[in-house]
Amino acid sequence: MTSPNELPSPPPAPDERPWNDRAGLLDERARAMGALARWYLAPHRALLLWLSTLVFALGWTLAVSGFQFLVQGEIIEHILGVIFLGLALGATVPSSLGVISGIRRDVFVGACLRDWAELERDPRTLPHWRVSGGALLWLGPSIVLACLGLVLGGSAVFSDIDTESFGTVAGIGIVFAAAGALGMAKAIDYYRLVSRELAPETGGPETGSPDTGGPDSGGLDSGVPDTSGPNPGYDDDFCSD
Repeated sequence: MTSPNELPSPPPAPDERPWNDRAGLLDERARAMGALARWYLAPHRALLLWLSTLVFALGWTLAVSGFQFLVQGEIIEHILGVIFLGLALGATVPSSLGVISGIRRDVFVGACLRDWAELERDPRTLPHWRVSGGALLWLGPSIVLACLGLVLGGSAVFSDIDTESFGTVAGIGIVFAAAGALGMAKAIDYYRLVSRELAPETGGPETGSPDTGGPDSGGLDSGVPDTSGPNPGYDDDFCSD
């Protein structure tokens, strides 16, 4: 399993790119995107998100019950309220920190993935970085979780329930909807990259557009064979999984 510190960095700046030919760029791009996509859509990260969501929902339920005990005014209820609030903190704080840390890593890895994707476009290299079923694993359960959250939130708003039940049901509904939205956003972001890769080319030599890979632009010449020989700066083990 690749740790976040071992993932490929964003691609170098245009004036620092070591590739002399398009084939070298596509090869390194495919390997970098493969490592990033597999980490981005790893099944264990989805399980951690859903587990953190359930733990936070449990903590929210305990917190609502604890506040209800505290406002009842009896000594036993006050003790139970303090206990419940302590348990709620123990559940909500670690799960919240875990989700926030995961979001920060997802934002960074997703940005790297998009930066590498924007370097070029070649459907022939798609099998090297496409994660079969990974996006679907994120998308399907996330839709179910978001819909469940919306149903719970709607039932809390439109049903005639007491204050304690309203706070519990509405809070859980919001948590479920937010977690489902996060999962759907990741899956949709990945599907957009795949769709972009498969989209037909709109420019290039066939349409008479200028070659953006020429020497003046710091890019790659896809039509002229590379005569400069192998580039010593190219590391063939850039992105080993």
